[in-house]
Amino acid sequence: MQNARPGLVVVAFAAAVVIPCSSLPARSRPGRPGPSPPPSVLLITIDTLRADHLGCYGYARIKTPTIDRLASEGVRFENAYAQVPITLPSHAAILTGTYPMLNGVRDFTSPGLAANVPTLAEILRRNSYHTAAFVSSFVLNSMWGLNRGFEVYDDSVDFDAPQAKNLSLLERRGDRTVDRFLNWLKKRESKPFFTWLHLYDPHSPYRPPEPFRTRYSARPYDGEIAFDDFQVGRVVERLRELGLYENTFIALLSDHGESLGEHGEREHGFFVYNATLRVPLILKLPGKLTGPRFISQPVGTVDIAPTIAQVCRIPPPETTAFQGHSLLGVTAGVASGSDYAVYGESYYPRNSFGWHELRTIITPRVKFVDAPKAELYDLERDPGERVNLISENSAAAASLRERLGEFERRFGNSAAGSAVPLDPETVEKLRSLGYVAFGTGSSDDPKAGRADPKDKIATFNQILHASDLTRSGRFAEADGLLNRLEGEETDLYVLYFSRGENYLAWGQPEPAVEQFRKALNLNPTFDQSALGLGRAYFLLGRDAQAAEALELALRLNPNNFPARLALAKVYWREEHPTKAESELARVVEAHPDYSEARAVYGIILVKLGKYREGLAELRWGINLGYQGAIAYNYLGIAEAHSGNRREAVKAYENAVTLNPRYAAAYLNLALEYRQAGRPAKAEDYYKKVCELSTELCRQYAPQFPPASK
Repeated sequence: MQNARPGLVVVAFAAAVVIPCSSLPARSRPGRPGPSPPPSVLLITIDTLRADHLGCYGYARIKTPTIDRLASEGVRFENAYAQVPITLPSHAAILTGTYPMLNGVRDFTSPGLAANVPTLAEILRRNSYHTAAFVSSFVLNSMWGLNRGFEVYDDSVDFDAPQAKNLSLLERRGDRTVDRFLNWLKKRESKPFFTWLHLYDPHSPYRPPEPFRTRYSARPYDGEIAFDDFQVGRVVERLRELGLYENTFIALLSDHGESLGEHGEREHGFFVYNATLRVPLILKLPGKLTGPRFISQPVGTVDIAPTIAQVCRIPPPETTAFQGHSLLGVTAGVASGSDYAVYGESYYPRNSFGWHELRTIITPRVKFVDAPKAELYDLERDPGERVNLISENSAAAASLRERLGEFERRFGNSAAGSAVPLDPETVEKLRSLGYVAFGTGSSDDPKAGRADPKDKIATFNQILHASDLTRSGRFAEADGLLNRLEGEETDLYVLYFSRGENYLAWGQPEPAVEQFRKALNLNPTFDQSALGLGRAYFLLGRDAQAAEALELALRLNPNNFPARLALAKVYWREEHPTKAESELARVVEAHPDYSEARAVYGIILVKLGKYREGLAELRWGINLGYQGAIAYNYLGIAEAHSGNRREAVKAYENAVTLNPRYAAAYLNLALEYRQAGRPAKAEDYYKKVCELSTELCRQYAPQFPPASK
């Protein structure tokens, strides 16, 4: 390590930037006085993009011609910082101009965007803008509230709940998202638009398509960036073709960077170092640029919404909720002073693991990180944040720590809602994308001892690695890794839960029970452990205990619809179809596109003799993509009772194709062919029944008398 330099001078903190009203260029229409029409706005966020991996930021190992040209035609901010290094809360700050302590979105355990926080899209829509968003990942699904104000919010990533573990179904490649945007652009009306285009490709895993895969075979992360640069090029070209480019304000930035192993972090979200907080920010203003093209002062992505509002000439009374500040004064060459600072945070270590949160203040020269072992860096001499100067500058650190508290008091929201547990399908999707979204249920006591995330990064990385091993079917390796971690982290409930999930995926429900019980003992409010326990008991045939665990899961989280579905299956097996029907009706009402719930609901309705209703539900579930032999068998029963004999036979045949040892479906085929007057075919299927089920063979023997054998 280098020698620390004592006597570092820390500048004061300021939260305001002075913006002159004249900073936006005004243009007149030919032959007419007055300003030009309000510009359109295109906000482009490229997920997980480090600033120092673009050509215009000095990176020589990549070709990003479109973004580089935007930078040459606009203003490039050298020191722009995200407020949170996680996709959802960072975009919440961008789209509302507010800090996470106010808008309520700090990580994926948050309840979503607070209803009383206005969005930029809502403001612009009220001011006669068309609003549309095209996002490329489930992590920005409308369920978290970022869709407010958008007439079009295209967040379809073509996934179905039972297939949630397939990562490719949880994100949309950039070219497909751009296709959707360009199709909308072609059909839009003539009034100005505000469009948000989100590209997710640089997020892990890095799998660029050709020719970028070959071109950047040794650096696939760079290949994803180059691919998205090409997609931005398609957008810019179309804007030029349509004559929209000149009067469109383009803001291109990222929500956060990627650690790529720096400070021991594989990806992002955990730490608040520059690798993940520093992001590219390029503004292409409408009209001719008159100010500087390069800005070195630190700015935050929370400043984007106020900047766009001023560009669009939104009356100031409508923007009072913004906590960031317009950057137009900076682009016009009006400096905010050397004392301006940017705030950043990560509550991810605390909210999902019970460790300490991280908060940071970044000034033009230094950066302070508040943690159990605080950190202070000279960004001019040490941009990689390798030399902690805290011991030689304790007074400066104390001053900045106090200003962090001042920041929380000024911008916080004491009325922010408490976290609402996510349903397990949502959590599983987030886990598939590399995020742990568990709520610890731990105390908010400020005196509670919390570990420094720096001391837990190895544990964090190994938990993520174990999840990867489970998803790839390497169950023994995952169990061995988690078992070793348990010896070091005896109080970390996530480890026991992860081990229980691994045992379930491994087909070993008995040891899974013990692990889920341990997780619940450490975190009694964790509904997903209760769900896992119920699933394990169900697989063991212990229905009473399964029902007890699943009912607990629903008391902890009424939104846990997989627990409600699992409870309905317990009732079904216990021959309580009316109870099962009641639970399933609630599931399909809340989640009408959940294919498994539709199919199981249809089965229960058929068992209750409600053939018409059951037929509709079964068809719906199968059309949504559900494939199950039992569902097809009951579909056949419903078709037969509706007089659709030919369709019934097709359904039974699908059932035995999916499960060649399904005796009940063979029996239904035998009965159908006997009724259709085809005894030989019926006999063949009845013989198959007798091979598979002595009980069914004996029970239906009177309908297939010995003379026919």
